[in-house]
Amino acid sequence: MKICIIYHSETGNTRHVAQHLSSAFDSQLVEINDVAPHLRLTKFLVWCKMARGEELTKTEPESVDVSEYDLIVFGSPVWAFKPTPAIHTAIAQLKGCMGKPAVAFSTHGGRPGQTDETFKKWIEARGMVLAAVTNINQKDIEDAKKNKDLVALVSSAIKV
Repeated sequence: MKICIIYHSETGNTRHVAQHLSSAFDSQLVEINDVAPHLRLTKFLVWCKMARGEELTKTEPESVDVSEYDLIVFGSPVWAFKPTPAIHTAIAQLKGCMGKPAVAFSTHGGRPGQTDETFKKWIEARGMVLAAVTNINQKDIEDAKKNKDLVALVSSAIKV
Protein backbone atom coordinates (compact mmCIF):
# COMPACT_ATOMS: atom_id res chain seq x y z
CA MET A 1 0.00 0.00 0.00
CA LYS A 2 1.34 3.43 -0.97
CA ILE A 3 0.95 6.20 1.61
CA CYS A 4 1.36 9.95 1.14
CA ILE A 5 1.90 12.04 4.29
CA ILE A 6 1.07 15.72 3.71
CA TYR A 7 1.84 18.07 6.57
CA HIS A 8 2.40 21.69 7.57
CA SER A 9 4.80 22.55 10.40
CA GLU A 10 6.10 25.86 11.73
CA THR A 11 7.92 24.89 14.94
CA GLY A 12 8.96 21.38 13.89
CA ASN A 13 6.58 19.37 16.10
CA THR A 14 4.28 18.28 13.28
CA ARG A 15 7.30 17.63 11.03
CA HIS A 16 8.79 15.39 13.72
CA VAL A 17 5.60 13.31 13.96
CA ALA A 18 5.26 13.12 10.17
CA GLN A 19 8.86 11.94 9.83
CA HIS A 20 8.31 9.32 12.51
CA LEU A 21 5.25 8.02 10.63
CA SER A 22 7.17 8.05 7.36
CA SER A 23 9.93 5.92 8.87
CA ALA A 24 7.33 3.36 10.02
CA PHE A 25 5.80 3.00 6.55
CA ASP A 26 6.99 3.06 2.97
CA SER A 27 5.58 6.52 2.30
CA GLN A 28 6.06 9.83 0.54
CA LEU A 29 6.47 12.95 2.73
CA VAL A 30 5.18 16.28 1.39
CA GLU A 31 5.74 19.42 3.46
CA ILE A 32 3.35 22.29 2.78
CA ASN A 33 4.72 25.78 3.33
CA ASP A 34 2.72 29.00 3.69
CA VAL A 35 4.36 31.45 1.30
CA ALA A 36 1.86 34.30 1.55
CA PRO A 37 3.61 37.56 2.41
CA HIS A 38 3.04 38.41 6.07
CA LEU A 39 4.80 40.86 8.32
CA ARG A 40 7.14 38.97 10.64
CA LEU A 41 5.82 40.76 13.72
CA THR A 42 2.13 40.05 13.13
CA LYS A 43 2.07 36.89 11.01
CA PHE A 44 1.14 34.49 13.83
CA LEU A 45 -1.84 36.66 14.80
CA VAL A 46 -2.92 36.85 11.16
CA TRP A 47 -2.50 33.07 10.78
CA CYS A 48 -4.61 32.41 13.90
CA LYS A 49 -7.38 34.67 12.61
CA MET A 50 -7.24 32.88 9.24
CA ALA A 51 -7.33 29.48 10.97
CA ARG A 52 -10.42 30.46 12.97
CA GLY A 53 -12.10 31.64 9.76
CA GLU A 54 -11.04 28.45 7.92
CA GLU A 55 -9.42 30.59 5.23
CA LEU A 56 -7.04 29.47 2.50
CA THR A 57 -3.55 30.83 1.84
CA LYS A 58 -0.82 30.70 -0.78
CA THR A 59 1.25 27.53 -0.42
CA GLU A 60 4.23 25.75 -1.88
CA PRO A 61 3.65 23.34 -3.43
CA GLU A 62 0.42 24.79 -4.81
CA SER A 63 -1.16 21.36 -5.12
CA VAL A 64 -0.33 17.70 -4.62
CA ASP A 65 -1.46 14.85 -6.88
CA VAL A 66 -2.23 11.79 -4.75
CA SER A 67 -3.77 9.65 -7.49
CA GLU A 68 -1.02 7.00 -7.18
CA TYR A 69 -1.46 6.61 -3.40
CA ASP A 70 -3.81 4.31 -1.50
CA LEU A 71 -3.91 6.25 1.79
CA ILE A 72 -3.47 9.95 2.52
CA VAL A 73 -2.28 11.19 5.93
CA PHE A 74 -2.61 14.87 6.86
CA GLY A 75 -0.77 16.59 9.71
CA SER A 76 -1.15 20.09 11.09
CA PRO A 77 -0.38 22.14 14.17
CA VAL A 78 -3.39 23.56 15.98
CA TRP A 79 -3.80 27.32 15.68
CA ALA A 80 -6.71 28.96 17.47
CA PHE A 81 -8.28 25.51 17.99
CA LYS A 82 -8.26 24.58 14.27
CA PRO A 83 -5.86 23.19 11.64
CA THR A 84 -3.72 25.75 9.81
CA PRO A 85 -4.69 27.62 6.63
CA ALA A 86 -1.76 25.93 4.86
CA ILE A 87 -3.07 22.39 5.43
CA HIS A 88 -6.59 23.58 4.58
CA THR A 89 -5.24 24.89 1.27
CA ALA A 90 -3.40 21.61 0.63
CA ILE A 91 -6.61 19.62 1.18
CA ALA A 92 -8.66 22.04 -0.94
CA GLN A 93 -6.21 21.84 -3.87
CA LEU A 94 -5.47 18.10 -3.68
CA LYS A 95 -5.67 16.21 -6.98
CA GLY A 96 -6.72 12.58 -7.42
CA CYS A 97 -8.16 12.17 -3.92
CA MET A 98 -11.77 11.15 -4.60
CA GLY A 99 -12.81 8.05 -2.64
CA LYS A 100 -9.45 7.55 -0.92
CA PRO A 101 -9.16 6.82 2.80
CA ALA A 102 -7.50 9.52 4.90
CA VAL A 103 -6.06 9.87 8.39
CA ALA A 104 -5.47 13.23 10.08
CA PHE A 105 -3.36 14.17 13.07
CA SER A 106 -2.66 17.43 14.81
CA THR A 107 -0.01 18.59 17.24
CA HIS A 108 -0.81 21.12 19.93
CA GLY A 109 0.50 22.74 23.06
CA GLY A 110 -2.87 23.24 24.73
CA ARG A 111 -6.13 21.78 23.51
CA PRO A 112 -7.09 20.67 20.00
CA GLY A 113 -10.47 22.46 20.13
CA GLN A 114 -12.44 21.86 16.92
CA THR A 115 -9.47 20.48 14.98
CA ASP A 116 -10.81 16.92 14.62
CA GLU A 117 -14.24 18.09 13.42
CA THR A 118 -12.68 20.61 11.05
CA PHE A 119 -10.37 18.00 9.50
CA LYS A 120 -13.38 15.69 9.04
CA LYS A 121 -15.38 18.42 7.31
CA TRP A 122 -12.56 19.37 4.92
CA ILE A 123 -11.57 15.79 4.08
CA GLU A 124 -15.11 14.60 3.45
CA ALA A 125 -15.91 17.72 1.39
CA ARG A 126 -13.16 16.59 -1.03
CA GLY A 127 -14.73 13.13 -1.38
CA MET A 128 -12.24 11.26 0.80
CA VAL A 129 -13.24 8.88 3.58
CA LEU A 130 -11.91 9.84 7.00
CA ALA A 131 -10.65 6.60 8.51
CA ALA A 132 -9.19 8.13 11.69
CA VAL A 133 -8.28 11.42 13.34
CA THR A 134 -6.16 12.05 16.42
CA ASN A 135 -4.15 14.73 18.16
CA ILE A 136 -0.82 14.74 19.97
CA ASN A 137 0.24 17.15 22.69
CA GLN A 138 3.69 18.61 22.06
CA LYS A 139 4.96 17.05 25.30
CA ASP A 140 4.10 13.60 23.90
CA ILE A 141 5.80 13.76 20.49
CA GLU A 142 8.80 11.80 21.83
CA ASP A 143 6.65 9.38 23.88
CA ALA A 144 7.22 5.82 22.56
CA LYS A 145 3.71 4.62 23.46
CA LYS A 146 2.02 7.63 21.80
CA ASN A 147 4.12 7.09 18.67
CA LYS A 148 3.29 3.38 18.65
CA ASP A 149 -0.43 4.24 19.03
CA LEU A 150 -0.23 6.63 16.06
CA VAL A 151 1.47 4.00 13.88
CA ALA A 152 -1.26 1.52 14.91
CA LEU A 153 -3.94 4.07 14.02
CA VAL A 154 -2.51 4.54 10.52
CA SER A 155 -2.09 0.76 10.16
CA SER A 156 -5.76 0.26 11.00
CA ALA A 157 -6.68 2.71 8.22
CA ILE A 158 -4.72 0.63 5.71
CA LYS A 159 -7.17 -2.19 6.28
CA VAL A 160 -10.17 0.05 5.49
